[in-house]
Amino acid sequence: MVNSKDSDGAFKKLKHFFSDRRFQDSSWSWVVCFSAAVCNGINLGFALSFGVLFPELMKHFNASRERIAWVGSIGLAMVWFASLPAGYMCDHFGYRITWFLGGMLCMTGLAATSVTNSLTLMYFTYGLVYGLGACFIYISNYLAVRKYFNKKFSLAVGITALGSSVGVLYNGPLLQVLLDVFGWRNTFRILMAAFALVSILSLNVNPNVIETTIATGAESEALNMKQQVGIRGRISFYCSVWKFPVYTFVAISLMVGCFGMYIPYINLVNYCEDVGITAQSASRLFIFIGLTSSLARILTGQLCNNPKINSVFVYQSSLFVAGVSVLLLPLATKYWALVVFSCAYGISDGIFITTQNYILLSCVDKERATASFCILSLLYSFSAATGGPIAGLIADKYGNYINSFYMTGGVLMLAFVIPFALTFINWRKSQVSPEVSREMSDVEAEK
Repeated sequence: MVNSKDSDGAFKKLKHFFSDRRFQDSSWSWVVCFSAAVCNGINLGFALSFGVLFPELMKHFNASRERIAWVGSIGLAMVWFASLPAGYMCDHFGYRITWFLGGMLCMTGLAATSVTNSLTLMYFTYGLVYGLGACFIYISNYLAVRKYFNKKFSLAVGITALGSSVGVLYNGPLLQVLLDVFGWRNTFRILMAAFALVSILSLNVNPNVIETTIATGAESEALNMKQQVGIRGRISFYCSVWKFPVYTFVAISLMVGCFGMYIPYINLVNYCEDVGITAQSASRLFIFIGLTSSLARILTGQLCNNPKINSVFVYQSSLFVAGVSVLLLPLATKYWALVVFSCAYGISDGIFITTQNYILLSCVDKERATASFCILSLLYSFSAATGGPIAGLIADKYGNYINSFYMTGGVLMLAFVIPFALTFINWRKSQVSPEVSREMSDVEAEK
């Protein structure tokens, strides 16, 4: 009888964990937020540290910079390219299942990559399979945080984004140690354990039982009626995000900016070897990128929580700093200069990622948050996929990275300029906040 009572009590606790009510901005919301941050660190931290693997794969496959860059670029691009199916999974099966499945797909992709003897096959095993799992993790992480927070949303986004910068901080040196000791094949196998942890942490997300504090039942019903009457079909509803001026111009800027934003991540270690710096020393630069990016993400999350601060201007500052840093990178031939570059670039990266995610999830109403995030992620992926290989192609043609970095800096400065178009639009419509986005959605629905 005692054992029966104990088992019944354990079953009730388990049932409470999986299905009991959760509220926005509660203590459990922070459990989900920190789980998302850890998973973001494992997921994007590894994807953004692919540059450490770059020289090793070049030697093993005896391939050009361009061909190896495609492996990392396809994997990185898939983090955003598969966002629409990832968004569909989140809407129809919940964040927990999507998150868990993402971890399993990453493990499958890493296991398959560790045994491949073909670079072409690696495009599939790492680029597509691992990349698809990384996308499921990335999308479900941010959408789950959006669901769990209202008042502290910008800070929660900053903490979630912090995860990837901390991941870069430790992944670079860790990958180099694993490569030196175990080789690249066993390194991929060891990383499978980290993605097993990602799947386990997904269990913290309670599906479909979040009590929202934004709208009452009557308001939610009215919004559903507006969707049914004013918007024909799901595709039209998704496309309606382009009616929001901030979303439109920031999306265009992001598509341009991300073309160049990830080029230094992929090519930094190889560039260091070109100027006579060892791979071990170059991999330690990711520590400086990770530290400064982590600090920038937390501070940016706090800054965007201030209603007097326009998040678009904060976002633009990241592109300006990144553009200037990359334009000056060809002058950095000493290690201390590369440390300075890494710190500046880490700050710009931290601001870029935090403001990007906050703007995309806040410049439209809550019902369009998935559409806003997933549509831009899909478009974002094309730029992310092509940046690294094009920079590698230019480097192969000229024998160095100088022209590649000038091209990258120019693209980032163009992305910095684009959002200034918002200054010609009504000031109220150019703000970024849940309150403004809800007012605008009401106006559009009435039209």
